[in-house]
Amino acid sequence: MVQFLKNFLKSEKSFFFMVPALAWQISFCLLPLLFVIQLSFCSELFQGITLGYFVQIVKISHILVILRSILLASITAVLCLFVGYPVAYYVALLAPIRMRSILIFLIVLPFLTNLLVQVYAWFFILEKQGIFNKVLYFLGFDFGNLLNSQFAMYLVMFHVYLPFMIMSLYPVVEKVDIRWIEASLDLGASYFQTFCRVILPLTIHGVKAGFFLVYVTSFGEYAIPSLIAGQRNYFVGNLISEYFFIGKDWHVGAAFTVFSSCIFIGSILMYQFLFKKIVERLQRV
Repeated sequence: MVQFLKNFLKSEKSFFFMVPALAWQISFCLLPLLFVIQLSFCSELFQGITLGYFVQIVKISHILVILRSILLASITAVLCLFVGYPVAYYVALLAPIRMRSILIFLIVLPFLTNLLVQVYAWFFILEKQGIFNKVLYFLGFDFGNLLNSQFAMYLVMFHVYLPFMIMSLYPVVEKVDIRWIEASLDLGASYFQTFCRVILPLTIHGVKAGFFLVYVTSFGEYAIPSLIAGQRNYFVGNLISEYFFIGKDWHVGAAFTVFSSCIFIGSILMYQFLFKKIVERLQRV
């Protein structure tokens, strides 16, 4: 019996190490998700199944809110990718080894600061008498107060989510053997061809991971659109919070959450398809 237990524990060791994480995911992710889904379909706890709540939220105005949030997430992810990839490439392959730890520390430094502190810091930068406006005025431009604008919202979103992109790309780019790049250049390939046929295929998993990490998290962003963009434009996070905490209409709020999530999952599948096609096209360059 003792030998059986030893063999069982030895063979199932990985499972036992996974149990705490699995229990956490079930308790704080899966069960709340199931509760939200049943709220959207049931008038009472697992009773009175109805589609009436979905009828209330399937409106042009709600669809525009979802599309606006998808646009916000898409622009944020694309901006972070185009800026974050060169940064990750430089830190991983080109920067002196003794400087890499310092550069990585500077990249993750925003994680040590509360999100609200970062957002409120932008108030002093973007206000009418802020540093940003003073620099623009010195250059001959006068845009007035940049707060409560689309530009300010996208700028703060880019600032907050850029480290997520860089830290997703860095471990993948670091594994690229620099000798493969040198061999491609020595064989006559241009820098663009080397990037398309060598570097990008080797780092595409990091690109996808970073893109979807930023895309998924920024889709439901609540604090930045509320504080920076004001209340002129609603986004998914704002509307869900209004249904749950202001209107106290949990059923309609849950229905909107499920409905927006379904459209959002469809957009993720679309981007997966686009990534596949873009990589295939670049590899033929």
